[in-house]
Amino acid sequence: MTPQNQRLPEEVYVRRRVAAVVGLLIVVALVVWGLVALASGDGEEREQTPPAETTQAAQAEETTESAESETSPETSESKSSEAESSGAESSEAESESETTGTTSAAGEGKQDCTLADLEIRVSSDRPSYGADASPTFYMQVRNPTEADCDIDLSENTMRFEVYDLASNRRIWSDVDCNAPIGTGEETFSAGEERNFQAVWSRTTSAPDRCSNRQLVPAGSFFLHGVIGQNASNSYTFNLG
Repeated sequence: MTPQNQRLPEEVYVRRRVAAVVGLLIVVALVVWGLVALASGDGEEREQTPPAETTQAAQAEETTESAESETSPETSESKSSEAESSGAESSEAESESETTGTTSAAGEGKQDCTLADLEIRVSSDRPSYGADASPTFYMQVRNPTEADCDIDLSENTMRFEVYDLASNRRIWSDVDCNAPIGTGEETFSAGEERNFQAVWSRTTSAPDRCSNRQLVPAGSFFLHGVIGQNASNSYTFNLG
C-alpha cells in the first residue's frame, strides 16, 4: 500500500461521522424551526383577521352609531325650533296685548269690573301733519269683562295728554283749559266699546295756565288716553 492510499487513522473517520451527524441534526433543527415559525405566523394572522360575520356586524354597529350621532343634532334642533316658535308666538301675543289697554289680560272673562279692567286705545286721524293742520285725537274705551263698569269721571278724569318725544315733557292736555269730556257716573257696559275725540290747536297748556299759550314747534310727539290712573299705550305722531 502506497503512502497516498494508506488508510487514515480511525479517529479521523469517527470525527467525520460525528461532524456529518451534527450537520444533519442542524439541518433537521432548522427545518423544524422553520415549520414552527410558519405555523405560528399563520396562527397570528388568523387571530388578527376576524371572521367575515364579525367584521360585518362591527361595521353595522359603527354605521348605526354614526347614523344616531348624525340624527341626534337634528332632533335637538327640531326641539329648539319648536321652543323658539313657541317663544315667538308668546312674544306676538304679548305685543298684541300691549296695543290694547294696560289691563286687557286681567279683564278678560272677569265677573266684576273696575277702572283698571278697562282697555284704552288712542290714535289720530293721520300720522303726520303739515304746518297748518290741527290733529284730531281718538280714544276707544272697551270693557272686556262680563260685568258693567261704573266709573265716577268726576274723580277719575278722562283726558288726552300730549308729550314731547325728545324730552318726555308733558306739553298739552284737553282738560287744562277745557271741561273734561265726561263728568259724574259713567257706565261702560260689559263687552261695550265707547269712542271719544278731541282736537288739538297745537299750542302748549298746563293746569290753570291757559293764557299766553305757545305754538308748539315741529317735531315728534306721543299721545296718551287716560281715565284716572288707567293710561293707554303711547301713540306717536309728527308735526311739520
